[in-house]
Amino acid sequence: MPEAKVVPNEITYSAAISACEKGGQWQQALNLLSLMPEARVVPNEITYNAAISACEKGGQWQLALNLLSLMPEAKVVPDEISYNAAISACEKGGQWQLALNLLSLMPDARVGPNEITYNAAISACEEASQWQLALNLLSLMPEARVVPNEITYNAAINVCERSQQLERGLQLLWESKERVDSLSVAYFPWALARLSVHDPDIISAAFDEVALKLSASQLAPQELSIIAWAFGMLGINNPTLLQALVIQAVPQLESFTMGDLLKLVWGFAASGVDVELPMAIQTDVITRLEQVDLESFSELSRNAFLQETLGLLWASNFAGCCSNKLLASARLVIRQAGASMDRAHGPSSLPAYESFGELPCTEADLWQPDGKPQIILDLPDRLAIFKPPGWEVHSQHTDLQLSSFLQATLGKHFAIVHDEEHQCGFLHRLDLPSSGLVLAAKTYEAYYDLKVQLNAGEIARDYVILCHGWVRPSLKDIKAKVYWRGLLPTIAGDQGKPSWTRLKVTAHAWHRSTALSLVAVRIATGRRHQIRSHFSHVGHPTVCDGKYTADATFQSDQDLCARNFLHRYRLTFKDLAGKDHEVMMPVPADLMISLQRVTARDIQSAETIRDWVDGNSLRSWQDYTPLILDFGQKQADTL
Repeated sequence: MPEAKVVPNEITYSAAISACEKGGQWQQALNLLSLMPEARVVPNEITYNAAISACEKGGQWQLALNLLSLMPEAKVVPDEISYNAAISACEKGGQWQLALNLLSLMPDARVGPNEITYNAAISACEEASQWQLALNLLSLMPEARVVPNEITYNAAINVCERSQQLERGLQLLWESKERVDSLSVAYFPWALARLSVHDPDIISAAFDEVALKLSASQLAPQELSIIAWAFGMLGINNPTLLQALVIQAVPQLESFTMGDLLKLVWGFAASGVDVELPMAIQTDVITRLEQVDLESFSELSRNAFLQETLGLLWASNFAGCCSNKLLASARLVIRQAGASMDRAHGPSSLPAYESFGELPCTEADLWQPDGKPQIILDLPDRLAIFKPPGWEVHSQHTDLQLSSFLQATLGKHFAIVHDEEHQCGFLHRLDLPSSGLVLAAKTYEAYYDLKVQLNAGEIARDYVILCHGWVRPSLKDIKAKVYWRGLLPTIAGDQGKPSWTRLKVTAHAWHRSTALSLVAVRIATGRRHQIRSHFSHVGHPTVCDGKYTADATFQSDQDLCARNFLHRYRLTFKDLAGKDHEVMMPVPADLMISLQRVTARDIQSAETIRDWVDGNSLRSWQDYTPLILDFGQKQADTL
């Protein structure tokens, strides 16, 4: 503009800052704001509002509040848009107290809150599970002459679900039907799935309405994707309705965001219905991956895009239709993003790749009295660690943190091991009472390379468990869906996230009068407490599991085993050059002792148990021979 001899004014700056806000470039927005005094341009409320909104989208709640506090000094009066943006910034930053404080200050500032204000404040209560405060805000809206809308009830139901107040959430759902004039088609299915409603009549009625709307009008991409997600979560088997979704979705795939595409393909994968939509979505996603320039994205937008791409990989793989082209395109873009993060964190995050050979590491000591973690395989950019029982991978629920061990071992040489947003480099978790192998990355490129492998089903995770009862050898798979809330046990059944546990019964045994089975397990999905909840679901809970057995059983089990008998004994993965690596770890000493205390039911079981105790014949899950029962045993099990 100066070159064209045009002088920028406050409208020019406001528009430019707003463009940066919409593009996720909060630093550029603040830089423009800071240049205005030098250009002798006075910012107005529109300028500040756009800058605060830019901070909100960038997750910078402190800067948003600072801008709001500077407005009176600049003789600019904050309006409801200013407060709304600041409250929303606090909500996204998990600062619910500050969000509610801003709401309480609005009357003194002679600014009237509107539905956007209340919606943001109620949403802020979700992260901290402050359901009482959220419902109180909802009850105050009529007094403030503000009418709750669908977004308001969305937020309130989310808070109730997060706080495990499912009945209250259901009450809000019925209330919203009476109080909100126009609800979207996706609202009811979404709420039923969110609240894990099991009543078949209610679910059927909701999806009958969906079918009616689909036949009468064209739905927006966001609505279609939410309906598909709810379809999968609720475990509905209705191919006709899914086909109607496909007919509407395919012509407008280009209008779907990556997040909407993820919900859509996830819903179809979770439903288990065979349709062609996932392949159509993959073609669209491949085109997007070939055209994307992540360098132009803000950090938040880039991370969201990476997670959505990984989610699409997972859903396509779970549906059994992940094409080689999608995998190659996703791997290239995601690894490049990781390499870019490494460069941004400086030379310490970039290992020297002279070779991908195995580096010296400590040999695992199964009889180590302290039960400390040990590095089993150390490569230049990734490693496999043995996690003893009682150690947590990363969450700060106990003093014994595997992340702290990794940080102490690697020091400050690798930035990712100190980055909590990237799980301190860990690819997956292992329950606190369990033992076994865990993968971790030393660089962002390795982290995202392994994430691609994990979501594409290229990493094998094999376990051995001891569980109650004589599991019939014909049981090969458990495919119950799972869901969980907070620290409550995971629920396995016909609703929730799709989960798949593969198993081979390798031995039957007794301990005193208790029947037991030794089972080799491979997980195709990695849900919270998946193995434990799945085996409990089929009536064979793992030994010494306080969460998934009755207290009397748990107390009795401690005579045999002092902790949950679940051990991840094998991992396979590839390095950055594509070379395969296999890591195996025999059962630790405490589990060996437990196995020595049981009595085998037959000769094959005795040999298998002896092999596990000796630790000399570890192999891939698929190479284990399932237990073969003789005719008498089959008859006894039937009786």
